[in-house]
Amino acid sequence: MLACLPAWGQRVQFPSPLSSEPPVYAGPAATPDRAGAALQGSIQPDSGWDPYAAATPEPPALYPEGGYVQPYLDGTQPPRQRLLHQVGVEGTYLARFNTRGFGVTDAGVYATFAMPFLYNPAPIYLTPGFTYHAWDGPDPAAFVGAPDLPPNAYDAYLDASWKPVVTTWFSGDLGVRVGVYSDFDRVNSDSIRIIGRGLGVITFNDRWQAAAGIWYLDRLRVKLLPAGGVIWTPNPDVRYEILFPNPKLAQRITNLGNAEIWGYVAGEYGGGSWTIERTSGLADRIDYNDIRAMLGVEYRGFERVTGYFEVGYIFSREILYISGTPDIKPTDTYMLRGGISF
Repeated sequence: MLACLPAWGQRVQFPSPLSSEPPVYAGPAATPDRAGAALQGSIQPDSGWDPYAAATPEPPALYPEGGYVQPYLDGTQPPRQRLLHQVGVEGTYLARFNTRGFGVTDAGVYATFAMPFLYNPAPIYLTPGFTYHAWDGPDPAAFVGAPDLPPNAYDAYLDASWKPVVTTWFSGDLGVRVGVYSDFDRVNSDSIRIIGRGLGVITFNDRWQAAAGIWYLDRLRVKLLPAGGVIWTPNPDVRYEILFPNPKLAQRITNLGNAEIWGYVAGEYGGGSWTIERTSGLADRIDYNDIRAMLGVEYRGFERVTGYFEVGYIFSREILYISGTPDIKPTDTYMLRGGISF
């Protein structure tokens, strides 16, 4: 289901809305040592479940390494869940090109911790993270209203996500993120933002799932965004996430030893919102929004090592100001993005 983890920054991808792990407990038939994949998204390693194993209703209890583990009903032991679930880094580059362009270079780091919660097979994931944004342009002389931006902005956040298993056919995908989004020259109440999501997932069988819910983005123009769609997995080598607002169509290309190489096409609603200080000294809040179409390759290794690289075309770009400064529409550009987690 929805991103259980890398940092999804502010783009609408907690990284991928629904991960490759099923929302139903796979039971002792699962392969304990198999790790899933990630990306925003987003791209997510799983908790050791086999996406194609037959579903059974018996949930295991999850504890940190060395703790007591509740056995399955048949007496076998479930795989242990380690406390430090994932550590990752991610980088993004958007080219500027010209005076009407807006260049962006992002670098982020995060760590995800898995915490057992009651007897539900899904743990709660806590993810502290930090992202640095370097902005290049746009040129104030190229637009009306002198749209000056600071050279840097930052995200510092704590994300919590949980995918509760209610029945063998119904589960949820819940997440909330609290963070400070600012250039750190102007930090006020608008700098502290809460972003969240809530979706319900119905599993019809091992090939078809449906999801529906909502994202809360807390941006100037877009506060709420409907989310949902269907996921079709016709065979273990193909996964089609036909989901709004971030679809992803993936297919396994080949294997390298025990690792899998997947190719995919994807889309997402990108951007974010920050408080800034203008060169005039005025405190302001800005949104940057765009739409991204991407072509990527994903490495899904064992021992929780995953990675990805993608190229994309960025369009429908806009910069909005809460102060009333005229909206800016930078020129289209391309994107390079990659990340690794372990």
